[in-house]
Amino acid sequence: MFWTIYAVSVIYCFYQLVKRYKATDLRGGGLDSAPGLDGIMVLFLAPVLAVVDVTLTWIRIYKEAEEARRNQSKMEFYDDRLKKMLKK
Repeated sequence: MFWTIYAVSVIYCFYQLVKRYKATDLRGGGLDSAPGLDGIMVLFLAPVLAVVDVTLTWIRIYKEAEEARRNQSKMEFYDDRLKKMLKK
């Protein structure tokens, strides 16, 4: 069980690491995409990094949903106010 979680965490963290290096590749062609010490760090800290990344992603998604809900309630408030003004 532990090794399965560890393997999934390592794969997920390496995927995120490679994705980040591809996004920040300045020269093109993959010449700057050598993770080096980052890759070694991932091997040791993969379970912790995966939990932190998933938690931060969940917090970001929840925050965006809360903002959307607040904006929706503001729009409903303004719609109700406008309807009352038009009735008068």
